[in-house]
Amino acid sequence: MGKACRSIQGRVLLLSLLFTALIALSVFVASLASLYRSTLRANAQSTEYNLQTLAHTLQQNVQEIDSLADWCTVNGTLRSYVFAVQPEAQLLNVYNTLLNKYSSQYTARYLMRVLVTDGSERMMQQGTAVAQSLPLESSQLGMLPGFADAGEDASWTMLADDPLLQHEPRQIIPVTRTMVNPSGTRRAVVYLAVSSRLITDALKDYALPEGCTLFWCMNGTVWRLDGGALQAADAAAFAAAGNTSLELLDPQTRVYAYGDELVLAYPLGAHGMYVAQTLPAPALRGQMPAMLMPLLWALAAILLLGAVLALLLRHMIAAPVQALQAQLQRIGGGDFSTNPAIEWDNEMGDIGRGINGLSQSVSTLMQKRLDDELQKKDLEYRMLQNQINPHFIYNTLNSIKWMATIQHAPGIAEMTMALSRLLKSVSKGNERLVPLQEEFALLNDYFTIQQYRYGGTITLDVAYIEDERLTQTCYIPRFTLQPLVENAIFHGIEPKGCAGSITLTVAHEAATGDVLIGLCDDGVGMTAEQAARALSEPGPEEEAAKFRHVGLWNVHRRLQYSFGERYGLTIRSTPGQGTTVEIRLPGDATKKGALP
Repeated sequence: MGKACRSIQGRVLLLSLLFTALIALSVFVASLASLYRSTLRANAQSTEYNLQTLAHTLQQNVQEIDSLADWCTVNGTLRSYVFAVQPEAQLLNVYNTLLNKYSSQYTARYLMRVLVTDGSERMMQQGTAVAQSLPLESSQLGMLPGFADAGEDASWTMLADDPLLQHEPRQIIPVTRTMVNPSGTRRAVVYLAVSSRLITDALKDYALPEGCTLFWCMNGTVWRLDGGALQAADAAAFAAAGNTSLELLDPQTRVYAYGDELVLAYPLGAHGMYVAQTLPAPALRGQMPAMLMPLLWALAAILLLGAVLALLLRHMIAAPVQALQAQLQRIGGGDFSTNPAIEWDNEMGDIGRGINGLSQSVSTLMQKRLDDELQKKDLEYRMLQNQINPHFIYNTLNSIKWMATIQHAPGIAEMTMALSRLLKSVSKGNERLVPLQEEFALLNDYFTIQQYRYGGTITLDVAYIEDERLTQTCYIPRFTLQPLVENAIFHGIEPKGCAGSITLTVAHEAATGDVLIGLCDDGVGMTAEQAARALSEPGPEEEAAKFRHVGLWNVHRRLQYSFGERYGLTIRSTPGQGTTVEIRLPGDATKKGALP
């Protein structure tokens, strides 16, 4: 038995049985793991969707209340009341104004107190709890939760009882605003007491799975929904979860560990507030019996097939393997001659033909390596020779510059230095993308040469840069601006036969985060058809057409290759008035994988 196990046939049989058993076990474990992951992912995505719907409803209510508070600070009637010399004449008008605005709110039933006061005798309030509340006097204002912090950002930060509702204590969320008169000498406060039912009513209607817990998070404090009321929870028990592989729908959703449970939290999008829910555990016990028998039958079938396969391999592999081993030993000893005897008419023969082919390839590669070494030496020599040419050009341009300086020709000296810097950038610049400030420097060198060519009749002005940091964080393909300015000069300004100007602007588009660079000239302009064709690939018959602006299509395609189809050039032009070329770039190229 020991000898049989040491033979290749015995090992093949034993390994085949072990391998098939391992495959069967792996299929069983993988099926269970896949079922668990898919169930957990489905639960997480369903919970996330429900939380998004709940957060959207609460966000609308919060925004309406914030809008009411902001309205109170800017309404002329209310401001006149709290800052006027004789407010008594305005009481009825102020009362009706505040009542009409309060009554028109969808969230009015949750506004227990809407108070506008200067902190002393001028006080106007509305709300659902005003009739049940103790009379409010100026000396009691400090008792209202959050009123003392009205000058700070204290809105939507606490949940506290209203002390003036002694017979029926109710929890409120304070929302405050500050009003200041035009001279800055007087101050008034807008105070809204929002009932906690704004939160609990929405949470009550939430379809909460059995065994799960719903949370409300505000200002770093966590409450859980218990019996229709908010109860304080231990915020320290929430810890950021690691890699959970939940495949969530929205990147804003946060995952926390709460004891042994996972918690999904989704933001309202205002004041740092979240709604959260524990994830229900995947229910696999009920599905196990239905899965177990098919998996056991699959395991038995795999083991049987493995045994049959092992017996077949035992009779088919031994002799071919020994012949192949002998050929490999000859190759290992340095004999790369082929052996036609191992090229059987089956799969093992394919291996034999592969070994013979390998022998021939090794011989060929050894000869090719000798040839490559000779070519490498020749290439190194040419590279060293090519390094001499740029240095010769730079030294020659520097000599011209010094000669022009000595002969009092500063224009020639400046043009020579600008050309030298341009050539150095072309020969040594390996980066595909460069910061805007570096591209502006290259454009300045190019325009210096063109200014001398046109005798100073053409100007280039940087009219507006929204934020200087954009020139450092925004990246652009090298030599993007130079072809656009060249087209503006040669095809826009030069044909009109008089002086012209080019203006450059850099702005940030808040909606998309993109950077927009505008190049505007006051040249002859072009028609809408010419502008559209300028950004399309030229055909053979269009290559020399006058309306084809040289380089525009090339620049447009390079931008799209670098950043994607939504980026590139946009042309707006009016014949006889000028042309504007707008370049759209990503605000942060590193986030788009555009950097090399």
